Amino acid sequence: MVGHRFPRVLLAAVVLVLPGWLYAGPFTPGNLAIYRVGDGSGSLSNAATPVFIDEYTTSGTLVQSIAMPTTVSGSNRRLTASGTATSEGQMTRSVDGRYLVLTGYDANVGTASIAGTSSASVNRVVGRVDWNGNIDTTTALPDAYSGNNIRGAASTNGTDIWLAGTSTGSSNGVRYTTLGSDTSIRLSSDPTNIRTVNIFGGQLFASMQTGSFRLTTVGTGTPTGPADSQSQTNLPGYPTSGTSNFAFVMFDLDPSADFNGTGLDTLYVTVDGASGGVFKWSFDGTNWIARSSKTLADVRGITGVVNPDDNSVTLYVTTPSTLRKLTDTAAWNSDISGSFTTLASAATNTAFRGIAFAPIPEPGALALGAAAVLLGGATWLVRRRRTACESQA
Repeated sequence: MVGHRFPRVLLAAVVLVLPGWLYAGPFTPGNLAIYRVGDGSGSLSNAATPVFIDEYTTSGTLVQSIAMPTTVSGSNRRLTASGTATSEGQMTRSVDGRYLVLTGYDANVGTASIAGTSSASVNRVVGRVDWNGNIDTTTALPDAYSGNNIRGAASTNGTDIWLAGTSTGSSNGVRYTTLGSDTSIRLSSDPTNIRTVNIFGGQLFASMQTGSFRLTTVGTGTPTGPADSQSQTNLPGYPTSGTSNFAFVMFDLDPSADFNGTGLDTLYVTVDGASGGVFKWSFDGTNWIARSSKTLADVRGITGVVNPDDNSVTLYVTTPSTLRKLTDTAAWNSDISGSFTTLASAATNTAFRGIAFAPIPEPGALALGAAAVLLGGATWLVRRRRTACESQA
C-alpha cells in the first residue's frame, strides 16, 4: 500500500462507520464515462454480453471499470447487451448531472440473439449509476422494444426516464418510465424506430433513420404522457432523408440565436457508416444550417463541453474501437475546425458504445467525504478501483 500505515483496530473501526459509497470507486467529476461491451474473453456475438462503464480522464487514461450486474440481486436485475448490435449502448448523463443512465437486457450472459427476444420474457432494463458508483437496475420493462433493440435512455433527475429503441407492435417509439417501474408508455406513434434520446435546453430530442424524420423535438419540454399524445417535429432545415443519425450534442454559443426558447444554436451529430462522421449545424433564427463535417468511420457516441476562455467546443466521440477528441475553435455559425486525436483504444474482443461526462456529487456528498478523510486518511485504503488490468484482462 501507498501512504500511512494504520493499526488494524483503527482501520476496522473506520470501515464500519464509512458509508457504502466509499467501497464503490467514486467517479472524478470532469472525467468521461464510456459504455463498453465485452470482457475480452471471447469474440463478440449477438448473444447477451457483459456491460461495463469505463471511466477515463480527458487525456485518455483509464481510471476504473464498473461492471453492470450479470446476476439478479433482490429487485436489481441483470444488465447485458448484444455484443454486435452497434446501435445499442447510447448512455447519457442526467440533466442535473448526478446520474448516468443506460439500457440493456435482463438476461444471462450468453443468451443467444438477445435483441430478438420477447420483452415479456427478457425484460428491457434501465441502469442508473451515481457518482459513487452505486448501480440501480430495478427498472425492468416487459412492455418496451419486444423482439428488437433497446438503445438508450435520457433523464432529467435520475427518476424520470425517456427511452429509445425499436420493435414491431406498440412497444416501440420514444417511451417514458420512472425509476423502479415495470411499465412504460409510448409518447408518440410516429416515428417509432428511435436511435437516441437526449435533453438539452429543457427540451426532449430524438434521432432516427425512418420515414421523413431524422432529428426531432418530442412534444414540448420533457413530456411524460398521455400515451401517443406527443408530436415529433423534424428540426427546421434538417434533412428528412439520407442520413443515419446516432448520438448528438447541442450548445448555446451565441445569445442572438435561440431555437424554440431553448437558447440552443449549435448542434453536432454523429452519422453512421464508412463516410460518416461528426456533422455541425447552427440555427440562424429560422432554420438549422449545415456547416461542415469531419469524417470518422463508424462513429457512435458523442459528448462535449464549451471552453469559456474562447467559446470553443471540445468534443469527445467513440467508435467501436477508439475514444477520440476534437476541438472546434470556429465560430458557432462557421464550418467545423480541428482534427481528431485518438486518446484510447478498446481492448481486443470489446467495443465502445456511448459516452457521457462522469456524474457529479449530490449536495453535501463532498463534505461527507472530506470528513471521512479526517479520520486519518484510511478511507482511501478501502476504496475499490478496478484497474485496466483487472477489468480488461
